[in-house]
Amino acid sequence: MKKIWMRVLVLAVLFGCTQVAMAQLPTIPQISSINIDALSDAQFQAYVQQAQLSGLSESELEAKAKERGLSASQIMQIKARMASLNGGNSMGDKKSNNATYESRKPINTRNEFKREEKGGLKIFGSEFFTNANLTFEPNMRIATPSNYVLGVDDELSIDIFGFSEKTAKYKINTEGQIRIPNIGPVFLSGLTIEEAKTKLKSVMAKTYPGLNSGKTFLQISLGQIRSIRVTLIGEVSQPGTYEMSSLSTLANALYASGGPSDNGSFRKIDLIRNGKRIVTFDLYDFLLNGDLTKNILLKDDDIIKVHPYAVRLSLTGAVKRAAIYESEPGENLGTVIEKYASGFADSANRNKITIQRFGELGKSILNVDFKNINTFSLKSSDSIVVGAIPKRFENRVVVAGAVFYPNSYSSIAYPTLGELLKAAQVKENAFNNRALLFRTNESKDTTVTAINLNNSNDLSLVLRNDDSLHIYSKKSLKEPSYVIITGEVNTPDSFAYAAGLRLEDLILLAGGLKDRASLKEVEVLRRIRKDPTLSDTSVYNTILKFNLQDSLTFNNSQAAIELEPYDVINVKNLPRNQAAGYVTINGEVLFPGTYLLNTKKDRISDIFTRAGGILSTGSLSSGYFLRNTYQAALKGEVLEIKKALAKQLSNDTLTQKFLDSTLSKEKVLMSVNLQKALENPGSNDDIILEEGDMITIPKTPVSVQAFGGVNIQKKVNFYPGLRTRKLIKESGGFAENANRGGTYILYPDGKIRTANNYVFFRTYPKLVPGAELYVPIKKNKRGLSTAEIMGISSSIIGLGAIIIGILNTTK
Repeated sequence: MKKIWMRVLVLAVLFGCTQVAMAQLPTIPQISSINIDALSDAQFQAYVQQAQLSGLSESELEAKAKERGLSASQIMQIKARMASLNGGNSMGDKKSNNATYESRKPINTRNEFKREEKGGLKIFGSEFFTNANLTFEPNMRIATPSNYVLGVDDELSIDIFGFSEKTAKYKINTEGQIRIPNIGPVFLSGLTIEEAKTKLKSVMAKTYPGLNSGKTFLQISLGQIRSIRVTLIGEVSQPGTYEMSSLSTLANALYASGGPSDNGSFRKIDLIRNGKRIVTFDLYDFLLNGDLTKNILLKDDDIIKVHPYAVRLSLTGAVKRAAIYESEPGENLGTVIEKYASGFADSANRNKITIQRFGELGKSILNVDFKNINTFSLKSSDSIVVGAIPKRFENRVVVAGAVFYPNSYSSIAYPTLGELLKAAQVKENAFNNRALLFRTNESKDTTVTAINLNNSNDLSLVLRNDDSLHIYSKKSLKEPSYVIITGEVNTPDSFAYAAGLRLEDLILLAGGLKDRASLKEVEVLRRIRKDPTLSDTSVYNTILKFNLQDSLTFNNSQAAIELEPYDVINVKNLPRNQAAGYVTINGEVLFPGTYLLNTKKDRISDIFTRAGGILSTGSLSSGYFLRNTYQAALKGEVLEIKKALAKQLSNDTLTQKFLDSTLSKEKVLMSVNLQKALENPGSNDDIILEEGDMITIPKTPVSVQAFGGVNIQKKVNFYPGLRTRKLIKESGGFAENANRGGTYILYPDGKIRTANNYVFFRTYPKLVPGAELYVPIKKNKRGLSTAEIMGISSSIIGLGAIIIGILNTTK
């Protein structure tokens, strides 16, 4: 309420309704010419403070304002300005019964016909009022219509030019007049623009004689237009009184009200003025023909009445625009289909029109032939369904497979199988001995008939509708043939087999031979494919061996051997042309780096010799040795199956590929005594190297360290006489959760020594520089809770009572 009174006070100040307020405000020479938007917020706030002495109601203030020349649009401007200063609620806590066009937003009203009906149908024309992309706001930027009737609050712009020059704006007051200086009041209310121009020219000619002589010209136009109020009644979604622009039309008012209600007519909308019906508006004229001749301009106090619909029906099926339509009484079915639904769809079966109609006791079905649609009368609530032609063919035959033009064909144009095959053109690789013809019999079951394309009787077979012929190619009926080449070729792989493929051709397809390939013994594993016996055998392949030339020119007869499908060729390697692999030695040696093994029996001592020996800063006892070990990337039966397959291949290259894809390499620490290996070359400690081995010689360590269950984990400089117990003491002693009996020492060479426990004594291993002492930590043991102790106690007491009872019974 406070916001409302604040707006009332502002109106009182702006309109000068009280002498108290006027005494304290600046003088306003012409209140009707106030530019509301030109006032600053500070001026508005000052007016609010000065208006607190006013006590008139809002309606009284508004009436006073109109008396002083303010138009309804200026009053609305003031209210809107105050709304922006007070949180945007122009009406405070009280809602108005009026609605302006600007406040109208496309809404989904409660009209059930504007919602999707069952079956997905909408009432034809409902999108006119619910589509947000449609707008019927009056265009305020057009030239003033010559038939526009002037009224109170219209602002008229008068422009005199030529021999005399003058431009002015005048507001039509409540008496219907404008007051022109030096001329006086001129009554214009109720005149059209053209009539007003004629009258003003006559009146102003006394002051501007050039208007009669043609040396001076007069032009008038609308400036700020007035607002009008129209009332919508009847079957309207939102009936009531609406304040709109004086340029609004009947369609604008319908749009602002949300359109007809669920029972409202789209075709019978009356405009009533001064108690008389001016026009009956039919929205279908606009929707179907674009005719808006009856969409006339509204006037103040006009009444729009929407009548209930008379005939409403639904039209679905094979028509171009299915919807719910409102027809006029007496219209026939043909008019509804052609005029409203834009005619039949291309797939319509015009002789299959079904109508559901309400009778006295229930629904009935009516069937209408196409020839009778122009004489068939409709009733309200009729449900019309136009049937569609079935999606089936009358003369289709299909050919597919080994033909150049697989497609659907007409059985009329190609009545026999032979003529159909001439049109489709059978491929050269077609299997002509047996094609399959799929046919549907009278009971709609599918049957299969074998066709011999070489048989003239079969080719003369007469085709039927929906026959389907499939011709197979010879290639599709065979297992894909291939050959495999492995071993010492650049790209070992499998290749598609082709007749005439020879061994030398396959070597070329594999990218040629590797440098270490041996041509003196090339194996070809050939599948035994034509065994006349049916007995079981343990031999599945024949192994052929060939001795080829040691060059890439294969001119001898053995290299020109013709291969057969599924042959597996294995090019072996030269025994002496193999790389032994690489090993690495790092750290404190003279020449650290990666070395290629010279022989298959290179040992640790050999690689140290080649590396120049150990530097004085190196610690051989702290050195460690790493070797590649395969770790399984697969688990369980899958891994075992792959291992077995690799063994069956009996091929080093494929086996290595299997290991690389199935297993992952990981370097692990090996327990090797490097010092003994160098002191005794060729001994068991001096092991034979393998590819990937890595030896690291660190600098001589000078400290030891304790880890795990000690109070302080720290490094301690090693000195002669340092014992394990002393290191534990310098590390703060054992922690409370230390597992003293599990103490062990990890030596620099990777060896581990554990503590020895005797009856009352425990001895610890000897410390050396670089050693690491580990004290394991005991696992936390949770103590018994109070509830658990009480439970165990009660169980023991109960058990004791049972034992005592048993003893008493045995006495």
